[in-house]
Parts: sequence; structure tokens; C-alpha cells
Amino acid sequence: MIFLEEKIFDEPFKLKPLLSKTGWKIFRLLTEKAYYPAEIAKKLNLHEQKVYYYIKQMKKNDLIEVEKTEEKFGALAKYFKAKFNVVSLSAGKKTQKDFEFSGTEKKTKKIQELFFPFIEKGKFNAKVIVGSPDPHGEFKARARDAFLAAELSAFFGVLSGKISYPMVFLDTELKSIKNENSNLVIIGGILTNTLTKEINSKLNAQFIPFGGHWIIKSNASKKEFNEDAVGFIEVLRHPFFARKKIMVIAGNRNAGTKAAIIALIRHSDKVLKANSFNEKIQSKIVEGIDFDGDGIIDDAEIKE
Repeated sequence: MIFLEEKIFDEPFKLKPLLSKTGWKIFRLLTEKAYYPAEIAKKLNLHEQKVYYYIKQMKKNDLIEVEKTEEKFGALAKYFKAKFNVVSLSAGKKTQKDFEFSGTEKKTKKIQELFFPFIEKGKFNAKVIVGSPDPHGEFKARARDAFLAAELSAFFGVLSGKISYPMVFLDTELKSIKNENSNLVIIGGILTNTLTKEINSKLNAQFIPFGGHWIIKSNASKKEFNEDAVGFIEVLRHPFFARKKIMVIAGNRNAGTKAAIIALIRHSDKVLKANSFNEKIQSKIVEGIDFDGDGIIDDAEIKE
């Protein structure tokens, strides 16, 4: 084994690629010597695309590096190796600045601008609406999106720096969008959130009935999406209060809503851009990806 220096990380998310069995196997292999991705896939009996995903994440988080490049089968192959064979996490005392949104102040400001008016002058300026866990609405459904609201609220809190309490409301606490002179972030599909149902007809990514259940249809592309892990993020003007906006984050099922939350947090700069089929609307459809096959969505890709 090649003996490498120890690396102490003080940002836990940088070790995330090593937390799955697949990621750990790849990293351990790369502590032995340098390999190119196709070689790793063959040795560990993994799909090559999955290997590329973990290699990308490890390189991004400074866990591995390119040792050399060689020609293989008419193409250049990069050989990767681990930069360390001992990694640890520092749990030392952190200042408030340490927990600010990752990146430079300039980058943070840019991300804040993307979320305007939901974040305005460094303060979160909206109500997050999640479906009630009790049977409610026309469909008498129970929502299971509360934990997703918690993740999103934490993201907004760190990004904006200032929030007002209360921040999260149940859809049953609000009578109608017509009465809400506020920016709104609505989480959950048409079955579980009554406000999603109320705004559905005004969305590009609309829920439509299909074979006894509901699926997402894009009015921009005319495509229909019936996969469970498909969701969308859409921002539109408040139909009753001109200076306010509404963000809807929803999916065909809970998995789709989760995929949309992940996409918004990890790929804000992409999902908040205009739709690829119609630049006049701010609507992105995404699909969750389970890279390591453990049944948990790891990331999301933009479908349109």
C-alpha cells in the first residue's frame, strides 16, 4: 500500500462520497495504486457510470487526484489515486462564519439573488407550506413531506442568515392562496397539498389524471412523466398579488418531491433558470437518481 499523509476535514459534507459502501470500496482501491474508471468498474463489478459518479464526487471534494493519463483503446484514460489513506473529521468549535453557505461571499450573494424575492436583503421572506399529516382536502390524503420541509428550511436559513418564526405552515392553516399576500414556497403534490391543487392550473408542470393516478405533464415540451421519482421546481408570479411570487416544489410521489428538493439545494443555479423549451417560464422537471442502489435518492438530474 502507498503510505499517504493524513487529511483532517472540518466540513462533513466533503466526506459524503465515502459514506456509502460503493464509495468506500472505490476509495480503498485507490489507496493501493492508481486506476482508471473502467478498470475500477471491472475490478469491483460495478457499472462504469456509477464509478464515474463517485470519481467525480471524490475529486470535487479533494479526496483523489489524477496521477497520470494514458491512451487506452484510442482514447485518453485518466488514472486516479487517493490523496490520503487516513481521513478524519474535526469536531472543533466553529464560529458562526464557519457555518455560512459554502463558497465566497460573492458566490453566496449570487445564490441569494437567484432566490429573490424569497430571500431579500439577506432575510428569508416567504412562507413554506407543507401538506398536513392528517387526512385532509378533496383526496383525504396524509402528507409525508414534513422532513423535506425541514431540510429545505435549514438550507434557506443558512443561505439567508435571517428568518422569522413561524416559517413553516400546514396547508390546512391557510384558507386559500387568494388570502395570502406573501411569497410562498409550496411543498408536495396535488394529493397531499391543497395549495398545489389550487395553483395547478396555472403551472407549466401540471398534474393531470392518468390511469387512475396523477402524473406530471409539461405544457412547454408536451411531455408526460409518470415515474415516481420525477418532480419539478417552478417559480411563478402570485396570481392575486403582483409583487409576490410562488415556488412550487412537488413530485408524482414523495420520491419525486424529494428529488426536487435535492435538485433545488444542490443545483440552484441550474434549476432556477428558464425552461429549456420556453424561456419565458421558470420551470424545471427533474428525476431522482439512486447511484448506489440502496433505495435512497442520492442526487437528481434535470429532464427539461
